[in-house]
Amino acid sequence: MRRTLVSILAGVFLAACTLAQETPAPPAPEEQYFEEPPAKPKFSLRWDFLARYDNVAHLPYGVEPIQRGRFELRPEIDFDPWDDFRIGVRAIFDYGTEKYAYPYQDNYISRWASADRWYVLWTPGNFSVRAGRFGMPLAATELLWDRDIQTPGIAASYTTPDGAWTLWGAGFYGPQHYSDQTRIAAGQLQWQHGDPTAFQIQASFAFWWFQPRELFEPYFRENTYIYVDGQPQFTSKFNVGDLFLRLRFPIGTVPILVSLDGLMNFSANENQNLGYEAAVVAGQVGTPGDFRGFYAYQYIERNATMGAYTTDDWWYHTWYEGHRVGVAWTFMPRLYLQGSFSVQRRLDVHDWVNRVLVDLVKMF
Repeated sequence: MRRTLVSILAGVFLAACTLAQETPAPPAPEEQYFEEPPAKPKFSLRWDFLARYDNVAHLPYGVEPIQRGRFELRPEIDFDPWDDFRIGVRAIFDYGTEKYAYPYQDNYISRWASADRWYVLWTPGNFSVRAGRFGMPLAATELLWDRDIQTPGIAASYTTPDGAWTLWGAGFYGPQHYSDQTRIAAGQLQWQHGDPTAFQIQASFAFWWFQPRELFEPYFRENTYIYVDGQPQFTSKFNVGDLFLRLRFPIGTVPILVSLDGLMNFSANENQNLGYEAAVVAGQVGTPGDFRGFYAYQYIERNATMGAYTTDDWWYHTWYEGHRVGVAWTFMPRLYLQGSFSVQRRLDVHDWVNRVLVDLVKMF
């Protein structure tokens, strides 16, 4: 019985081997003699929204505390006729509880509506070209540029095939409100290496050239200026070098970003030419349950850069030092609540301004 069973199994095994040898291999896939149909042109609608509570206290010279609200909606329509070409238009609708936003502090108009972004973007291969009015494409912290300020002009880049190096050149015209006609030229070399899920380092060096023209007087802000024939004029030129370093790595499952930014105005007078920022961000936003915390320290001397274009999330724009800390929680897809607290003092006074911001943000 046992010999019979062994004989049967041996016979089945030999038959299977013979069949496998005789069975021909599956045919190779046929060559494709047709082209894939081109991607269809498509429209897409994106939008973001900000609701902000702003409380500013301990202002110098006995100025009363400020409490105000800000609401901002920005819908954008993009048209992609080809994979490497986009036409985009974005509108902005602002409403503030203050009837007027004072340009000395703010980069926005309290109550207005406009088309703040309109551009074309072409990305042939390793090149990119954008023209019109668009978001700042160069790597820069808000120590140098407020990301809410759009940049009318043209910018082009080339990235090496391995993705490690990117070279930018850009020219902008009059980014601020109220008939600003300032000319700005910038060049930047970027480098990156590694994987952000393990360890990535990114570094860039940029040189910015500013030629102020017809700038509304409140946007002179803390920079040094004098009056010539009744018109304000800066006492410094602004030729700014910016060195920016970012490190990305996880601690457990938490993504970490550490950034260091240093800038110098090579044409500043009175040696008021340096600024730097150190910041760390832990976590992320976007998916329900995500948390993000951050801390930043900024120090910037009076003429290190043009205060007309730096962030308005800090109360002063140049000539200050300050600390800012905050935490954000995502409770719905791409919708998060963030609270932040900053203390900041102008370098010529001892009073520290306290500022609390509570933001409800719908991301693009």
